[in-house]
Amino acid sequence: MTTPENTALLACIRLYFGTTAECDVKDALGGAIDWSVLLKTAIDHGVMPLLYHALKSMDVQVPRSILMNLQVCYRMNGLHNVSQTQELLKVLAQLEAAGIDAIAFKGSALAASAYGNIAFRQFNDLDILVKRQDFWQAKAVLVAAGYHSPVSTGELLQFQRYLQISLVNRTPDAALFNQKFQHSLLHSNPERSIDLHWGIPPRRTWKCDRIERLWENLDTIDLMGQSIQTFSPETALVVQCLNVAKEPWKRSFKQICDVAQIIQAYPKLNWNTALELSADLRSQRLFLIGVEVTAQLLGVPLPEFVREKLAGNDSSHQQVFESDRAPTGVLKTSWWEYTNQLNTLDQARDGIFATGFYPLITLLAILTTITSINDRDRELLPLPSWLFFLYYVLRPIRLLIQYVFARKLLTVQSKV
Repeated sequence: MTTPENTALLACIRLYFGTTAECDVKDALGGAIDWSVLLKTAIDHGVMPLLYHALKSMDVQVPRSILMNLQVCYRMNGLHNVSQTQELLKVLAQLEAAGIDAIAFKGSALAASAYGNIAFRQFNDLDILVKRQDFWQAKAVLVAAGYHSPVSTGELLQFQRYLQISLVNRTPDAALFNQKFQHSLLHSNPERSIDLHWGIPPRRTWKCDRIERLWENLDTIDLMGQSIQTFSPETALVVQCLNVAKEPWKRSFKQICDVAQIIQAYPKLNWNTALELSADLRSQRLFLIGVEVTAQLLGVPLPEFVREKLAGNDSSHQQVFESDRAPTGVLKTSWWEYTNQLNTLDQARDGIFATGFYPLITLLAILTTITSINDRDRELLPLPSWLFFLYYVLRPIRLLIQYVFARKLLTVQSKV
């Protein structure tokens, strides 16, 4: 739903990218907007720093309390990003010492390479790519550094379905930082989080040679005085476009701004390389969707041959972005992902793999849910260790009773 605050925020973002006039932004800000809601919307969409710079660049009356809060949030975000970047550099050094090649992407790496300043981008976690054969050793390095997987029983599912696992580490400085600034709602997680990847969704393949293309054309950038490896601008563009297109319910202005920033930061971007990479990853239609949505929303100029390519991309339409609510439940989520895959396939034959993959991964998810014994099962019926196997019989029964009770409760509420 379009609100005055969303319209004003979009106008400010366009001003930041230089694709609209200042008078248009003033018109959008001059309406009946709630400045507090505008600030919260910018934070929720991950573009608070861009709003700050847009408002600073023009002569507009901003309520003093809002301006002060915005300045605090911007400085806080900068401090947070410095802390996260220091953590990233430490982890990369530990992986290197273990003989593991690693690529930092998104997060502070993208902020430094595309935005030119790590304070210009909001991010909460760190993203690191390693090769598949090094994945579990890399995870062991992170565990030795104090990280752990919040849901250990779901690691295999995350590894196969999302080509990653997430690990967290509760550190005193992160807890203190979030305790101090919790009122701003900018960062409220007292744990550091790392997403350890071995590939980039959304396309899966039995052969990993396609994913190995991500290791080509790497760039070396300076991050707080240290040299690190990150994706080339063309690879970063593909990855960010897939983030825009692959999950509509998670889309935000930040993802679209990342695409626009890469395009503007690299005027000599090799679009042919990006198109070839997206095709190798079997995701060219999704890549083009990300490009088109960015161009339409922010007015970022594109080369003529890219615009012609967009015109011939049958799947680059707004229907892919109509869903505003995330599907709930394993079956609904898997069904949505499956149908979305079919609607955005580069080649019809890829549908064979998608058709085979999702029933298998859904079955794996169901089996994981059924067989994952937790504290609630133990509290409900404490058993001695030699009878632990009975939990695997009792858990499906408990889940079935819980499901039936929930269905009855929903039925009663709907009648009221």
